[in-house]
Amino acid sequence: MKTSLLLNVLLALALVALTVKLVKRSHASGGDVASVVMDNILSRTSIRSYTDKTVDKDIVEKLLRAGMAAPTAANKQPWHFVVIDDKTTLQQLAEATPNARMTANAPLAIVVCGDLTKALEGQAREFWVQDVSAATENILLAAHAMGLGAVWCGNYPATERVQAISQLLNLPENLVPLSTIVVGYPSETPEPKDKWNESNISYNAYGLTDSKAAAATLEEPAKREFKEFDVDKEFRGNPFNFFKGHGLLLAAGDKNGYNEMTIGWGALGNIWGKGCNTITVYVAPARYTHEFMEKTKYFTVMVFDKDQESVLDYMGTKSGRDEDKAKSLGLTTRFTENGTPYFEEASEVYECEMIYHAPFNPETMGDVPTKFYEHFEAGIHSLYMGKIVKAMRK
Repeated sequence: MKTSLLLNVLLALALVALTVKLVKRSHASGGDVASVVMDNILSRTSIRSYTDKTVDKDIVEKLLRAGMAAPTAANKQPWHFVVIDDKTTLQQLAEATPNARMTANAPLAIVVCGDLTKALEGQAREFWVQDVSAATENILLAAHAMGLGAVWCGNYPATERVQAISQLLNLPENLVPLSTIVVGYPSETPEPKDKWNESNISYNAYGLTDSKAAAATLEEPAKREFKEFDVDKEFRGNPFNFFKGHGLLLAAGDKNGYNEMTIGWGALGNIWGKGCNTITVYVAPARYTHEFMEKTKYFTVMVFDKDQESVLDYMGTKSGRDEDKAKSLGLTTRFTENGTPYFEEASEVYECEMIYHAPFNPETMGDVPTKFYEHFEAGIHSLYMGKIVKAMRK
């Protein structure tokens, strides 16, 4: 009885101390709610050492309510929270994920999962990562505001951690454990890091250090530079939509002569071994570009932004036999290290090394191509398959 009374007294004193601390912070920063909120954000830090005190269920519920109040794309709420307060499971979690080894001595952990059955479809599917990350941060801030200490331990996309946690917690395939939040009453008081760094800020365009400079520079927009990227890891497009719309621009030749044309047919793929990523294009023999494709070793496929669709329209209706189309449009021609032409005004450039080409064989055609070529005056297309040797985007 005396022990219970003593614990209650200590808890009351701790709450009073926390209240006084928050009031002092509030007064020091002006006393308004916004200042208190900002102070809570700026003073939060990762806590990895805890007392033996357990976290009451009503407090856990408040943490979860904070998590579920996070912003979420299309209000999908693609999250699921696994609350762990069993000491054995906490110990097993620490052993399964060494980055969260502090769970062995913590009273509570919350594994924040993405529920893929609630995720958006298509390219928007990965928004679940942002939604669940926002929920994780909300819980951290709520824990700090209530005098708790917590630390964010990342799981996804580290495959080993995801598999270990999924197995331990018997998660269904649709739940992906993005993060583990370890929670408890802190037994340490580390100073928060001041992460303010003005070099991480630009105004209106990258590299502009203040809004006045940005306004002055808007009349002369910053030049966008090409940067190489890895198509295996960083390709953004949908292969089924890549050639649709106004199409892409195909160029072939070298510094002694080249031509370009708009193309609406093509295919992305992988063939003949690891790392052989390909773009396949089709050119009819009547096209001027066909001459260059037949004798070239390399060709480029270019993407133009929507505000430059007039370039593709023009390139698709004019012939390089009659005029220098690039010069007519004011385009700036560049050449790769292999001497392959491309245009500075493009937003993406894929340089391809020819690995196979051949005309379509009419004898093997089905009904669809046979009917198409009955009235197609430019002749039966040739197929050109190129291995991507360089990919650049702005």
